Amino acid sequence: MAGYVLYNGFWNPDRLPDPVSRLIAAGERCGFPLIARPNTAFAAEISRSGGSGLGREDTVLCWDKDVRLLRMLEADGVAVFNTAESVAVCDDKSLTHIALTRAGLPTPQTLLAPMTYVAYTEAGENFLDAAADTLGFPLVFKECFGSLGEQVYLIHNRSELSATAARMQHRPFILQRFVAESAGEDKRLYVVDGCVVAAMRRRSNADFRANIGAGGSGEAYLPTAEETRLALAACEALGLLFAGVDILDSADGPLLCEVNASAHMAALESCTGVNVAERIVTAVKNRRGM
Repeated sequence: MAGYVLYNGFWNPDRLPDPVSRLIAAGERCGFPLIARPNTAFAAEISRSGGSGLGREDTVLCWDKDVRLLRMLEADGVAVFNTAESVAVCDDKSLTHIALTRAGLPTPQTLLAPMTYVAYTEAGENFLDAAADTLGFPLVFKECFGSLGEQVYLIHNRSELSATAARMQHRPFILQRFVAESAGEDKRLYVVDGCVVAAMRRRSNADFRANIGAGGSGEAYLPTAEETRLALAACEALGLLFAGVDILDSADGPLLCEVNASAHMAALESCTGVNVAERIVTAVKNRRGM
C-alpha cells in the first residue's frame, strides 16, 4: 500500500506547497509514509481500466482541484480523500451553496447568475437589474471558481456590477447579500472526521475579506455550539472527511460562507498550536483500517 499527497504541478512547479510538506511530515510521525506527487506526473489513460497507474491498495490525499484526475483514480479503485465529488462541489461556489441550502443550512442570500456560452452581454441585464433590486448595494460578487478570496469582489453600484459581469466573459458567478456585520471578519473552523479540531477568528482592517492570504490576521477562537453544529453539518452535507469551514456573523445568527476541501493550515496552527495535518493523516489511517 502506498500513500500519496496530490498537488497541482502547474501552480507549484518549483517547490512543495506548505500543506503538502506538513502532511508528509505528519505521515512520518504517524507511521503512514506519504509521497508528494503533482498532477503533472500522471499520464492517466482513460481508455483503459487501471490507466492511472495506481490501484486499490493505494491512498491519495487530495490537495488539488483536478477533479477529472480524481475521478480517474477512484475508477481505478484508489481511496481518495476528499472524494472527487466533494472536491468538485466545494470548488464550485454555486454548487456548494445549493448543497448547503438543500441541507437546510443558513447562508447569505445568494443569486445564481444565468449561464452564458460566450460572454456576459446585454442579454443578462435583466438578471443584473433583479439582483440589484433584491440584494441592494454593496453586494458581493463571487466567481464560482477561485481561491484565497482573490475572485471575490465588493460591488458598490449598478454600473460597477455591469462592468464586473462583463469582465467575466463566460466564467460563472454568484451574487450575495453583503453581510455588513461581518465586514473584514470571519471564523475559520477546521473539521476533521466529524470534529472541529481547531478554529480561528480572522480579521482584516483593510479589506472586506478576512482571508489571511489577502492581508488578514488570525487569532485562536473557541466556536459556539451553533457554529460547531453548522461546520459539522456542512461537512456532512458535502461528504467531507476534512475541510475548513468559514462562518460569518449576521444579525440573524451565524451563516455559512464557504467550505474549502483543502484549506491551508499554517496560520491556524500558528495561532492555535493544533497540528491539523496530524489530525488529517490519523483520520485517513483510521478510514483505511491501518
